[in-house]
Amino acid sequence: MSFLRSLALFPILLLCVPVTYDSLVQAQSTSVLTNANVTFTTVDVPGADFTGVVGINTAGDMVGDYGQSTNGEAHGFLYTNGVFTYFDYPGQTVTEPSGINDAGLIVGSAGQNPVVGFLYDGTTFTPIQHGHDNATIALGINNASDVVGGTGTIYTTKAFELRSGRFRDISPPGTYIYIYATGINNFGKIVGWTDDDGFAYDGGKFKRIAFPGANQTEAWGINDKGVIVGWYASSECICAFALRTGRYLSFRYPGAAGTLAYGINNLGQVVGGYTFDYETWHGFVTSPITAGDFASSACCQGAAAKRNQ
Repeated sequence: MSFLRSLALFPILLLCVPVTYDSLVQAQSTSVLTNANVTFTTVDVPGADFTGVVGINTAGDMVGDYGQSTNGEAHGFLYTNGVFTYFDYPGQTVTEPSGINDAGLIVGSAGQNPVVGFLYDGTTFTPIQHGHDNATIALGINNASDVVGGTGTIYTTKAFELRSGRFRDISPPGTYIYIYATGINNFGKIVGWTDDDGFAYDGGKFKRIAFPGANQTEAWGINDKGVIVGWYASSECICAFALRTGRYLSFRYPGAAGTLAYGINNLGQVVGGYTFDYETWHGFVTSPITAGDFASSACCQGAAAKRNQ
């Protein structure tokens, strides 16, 4: 989708904090509870060939981008109570909102090379740029207006957290081309992904997120209940997942070739995109996924996902 177009960035030095990688494990044991019992509602911008819903707040306000080609221009939208409001970063042909907090403050990025992050309050855009980097990609925001993302150049990125106007590096140890922090909840817990897998970051410690048997895993959102969402690619499917305390729920839009989850609010509603042909993309929001779903015996019996047209 357009907000996942390759963005290359230069190596950078950020304000560092001590971290450990917690043995690169998600938990002592993991289990996969496939086919979560969720209902999908499609969210499409009228007339667009692609719509991606990337962020959602507690009130159900959603943000994302849309356009006619994932390789062309992209425009931002806010979707509230069934009404779309469209916006573009001044002077740019690519505007990609990616998160919204409960105060309605939107975070995102604009441009292709250079790329600038932004905050948008519905009237004014405030740029986010780390030093002299020519790409600062802002992806997640919480209610304290702490922002996470990736920064550097369009050839390599490091993950960052921006708090009280101060950037700090929150990249997992290791050698990677791309590292992005993508989501942050109101307790400061952060998720993201690298070239290899997803990660969670909390209190200076990292944990690896890797869907069992997958070739690729990307973690994108986390809510205050600790439910993490994202997507994975395996020999069987490109599917969305939800993760809590080592237990995974896998889900996809019925019949879709790919289903990607990007955000989750505190009610457990998940947003993302799905496609049948990798040309046309549709946005979606699901019925809530709650902590109880991970403990329910019903989820382990392979209940099929429901479809809501």
